[in-house]
Amino acid sequence: MADSSIPLCPPHALAQTQEDLKYLYASNTNVSNFVSVKLSSDRNYHLWETQMFCLLETYNLHGIVDATFIHPRTLNPEIEKQYNSLVKGWIFGSISEELLGTVVDLGSAKEVWEKLKSFYDPAMIISHQAKDIDRVPTERETEDADIVSAETEAPNKDRVPTETTKDIDMDSLETETDDKSNVPIETKIEEKETLRTETKPQDIILTDIQIKVEDPKSEGKNKITRNKELLKAIVQGRWWEVESTLKEDKAAATEAINSDGNTVLHIAVGIGRNILVNEILSLIEPGQLPYIVNLDGSTALHIAAIVGNTEAATLLIKKDRSLLEIEDNKYETPLHKAFQNMHLDTIEYLLKAVNDDGKPTKQSSTLEDSVSPGVKVGVNLLVNAVSAKQYDLATKLVKKFPKFAVENDNVLLAIAKTFPMGLDYWETLIYPIKDNIYERIVRRSWELVEILQDYYEAVTELIQDIADDMILIIPLILLFIFGGPVLMFILIYRFIRLFILIVYFPFFMFYFLLWNVATKVVAPIKHIHKKKKEWVEGKEVLKLVCDEIDKSELPDAHPRYYTNPILEAARQNAYEVVDEILMRCPEAIRYKDKSGYDIIQLAVIHRSEKIYNLINIIGERRSVYRMIEDSSKNNMLHLAGRLAPSHKLKLRTGAALQLQRELQWREEVKKLVFPSYITRENIFMETPDMVFTKEHANLVKEGEKWMKAVAESCSITAALITTIVFAAAITVPGGSDQTTGTPLFTGHPAFALFALSDAISLFASIASFGTLQIPLIVDLFRSTYETQDDLQSDLNDEILIRMENKVVKHVNA
Repeated sequence: MADSSIPLCPPHALAQTQEDLKYLYASNTNVSNFVSVKLSSDRNYHLWETQMFCLLETYNLHGIVDATFIHPRTLNPEIEKQYNSLVKGWIFGSISEELLGTVVDLGSAKEVWEKLKSFYDPAMIISHQAKDIDRVPTERETEDADIVSAETEAPNKDRVPTETTKDIDMDSLETETDDKSNVPIETKIEEKETLRTETKPQDIILTDIQIKVEDPKSEGKNKITRNKELLKAIVQGRWWEVESTLKEDKAAATEAINSDGNTVLHIAVGIGRNILVNEILSLIEPGQLPYIVNLDGSTALHIAAIVGNTEAATLLIKKDRSLLEIEDNKYETPLHKAFQNMHLDTIEYLLKAVNDDGKPTKQSSTLEDSVSPGVKVGVNLLVNAVSAKQYDLATKLVKKFPKFAVENDNVLLAIAKTFPMGLDYWETLIYPIKDNIYERIVRRSWELVEILQDYYEAVTELIQDIADDMILIIPLILLFIFGGPVLMFILIYRFIRLFILIVYFPFFMFYFLLWNVATKVVAPIKHIHKKKKEWVEGKEVLKLVCDEIDKSELPDAHPRYYTNPILEAARQNAYEVVDEILMRCPEAIRYKDKSGYDIIQLAVIHRSEKIYNLINIIGERRSVYRMIEDSSKNNMLHLAGRLAPSHKLKLRTGAALQLQRELQWREEVKKLVFPSYITRENIFMETPDMVFTKEHANLVKEGEKWMKAVAESCSITAALITTIVFAAAITVPGGSDQTTGTPLFTGHPAFALFALSDAISLFASIASFGTLQIPLIVDLFRSTYETQDDLQSDLNDEILIRMENKVVKHVNA
């Protein structure tokens, strides 16, 4: 029998299999579990480096990027190459897109690691700058210098941060050197002078600058220290220190002071140091501003748009309007950035600036047309403008980008939620309406003219007909006899009305001017003016949005756009929104929400009295609401028994007054429903009264506490008044005679008047406290506080009635 044996795997094949498994295990790693941050600047470099090193150490791969560690042992160069690509992929996936563009062309993971380290590791930055100072530029670097020079001579909208902008720094060439080199400066000068024949004019400038360096190492360190001090002073608001530094070294105003390429201008704009921004701009030529950009290609105006610094944007555009057209590395203008970050004030200003302050030119119109936010951003922008009640901006956006208003119902829904309240009755009385008086004067003047014209035409027609028929002379005589006095009476009446209006007009204009002044300095008047302005502008935006919806050619445009807004308007008591929608879409009154409630039912639940009053207009549906029920068999009185929303309750101060309003609302709805529905039960076996009692139980308890607190306040006030009046009664003006005790002013009429008034005050206060206040307080404390009593009359009237009853009882006694 032949010997059977299992073939053994060769050692090298087994090792290869193990390496393959290790690589497979490493390649399936979820990098985000180890590296939670994306490297974008020096602010998060240390955290990123630590997390990335933990990942590499887990798989024994840290030797790939750092020679101080043991390199992973592999038997196959192909596996080693795969490890290198794997680590490089991990690094690429954990850095920002802008940073990726600077290292994506590097060959190995170690080169990528070292490059990133040279960007953000402070020790490497100093060493790197020192090494680059004194070495002779290569042909490649001289070409890069040409590129840098070309970028400073002409604008380039496609600027992208490259290796050249980081490695070749004009100031570092002035101030830094290689501390390892012992070659005398004179020797370097000779070498660089030799290169003049091989380099371009830009290189000659660079070498001339380098010749002037006396101590580059200390100069480089001083510049780094200066940048740190500048950054610290800007953040802490010490603008005078920054101003002093910039005046000593004007070049510092345009140099990057951090690893993101931001200059002092970028940082000052970003944190709102606008005094400093103004000072920096005074040191910069207008033509330089478009070229002062950070690594993202953003100008200072981009930063102002991102953070919403409208004041800084004003200063920048005043200095150089061409900033409006500059694009960053993502081809986005400042207006794009303002759209994305939803800074409404900044957007409004930039739109105005693009239009040259209301005077559009061909260039500005082209720029404005090219700047359009995305649909999602545009809709959100409109919603935010409406929610912030910046209706003037919303109006501009709807007119310029009408598609955003009809993308969905969000814009109209925002209008329904935040539609401003109009003026109340008293505010309407004092608010001057200039257009109204103009119309009245014109109308009354025209009425006089029409009356005279009609009379003249009638007389003329009769006179012309007399030639054909003499019998018509009789109507003419009657017209003169009877029509003349009537005409004179009407003319006199109309003229008197017109005369009164004309006399009133100068006073009205004076009141109007006084009102305009008061809107600037008097807070209540300013508030009324603001309410009226918001209401007018809100109506205009509402009309514009509804016009765009009506232009839509969609077959279901009205239900799609109007359903949610009209229901929300019913909840918010926004009568103007409901009225506008019903005027354009009468069937909207039948739209219902998810619970099956239409606008009238929602008005009852949310105490929207203006919407509820529509019942008086829609007479054909009034009978429907008298017996309408929801899915739980709740009729309108059940809905009225629910507790009102908190914002409605807060319109009244005090729980008792709030409860009174609830009872009054319930009684109003009770007038609508059929009598049999007043006691009808729902599916939970609850009548409307039971629902009201259950929903308002806590409010009743709070009302009892409020009434007792009022009673305590009344008792304290009455006692204080009585005490003060009594003290005044026993005090004699001028003193008394020490012998007889008779007041010294007994014979004076003024003293007699004082004694009489003092006696009346004392009597009235004692009578009030003894016969009015005490019984009233006792009644309040001992009352059972029936909720129905609150409905019969106002609580203030109730207190007065009780006091009057006590007076009557006292007089009768």
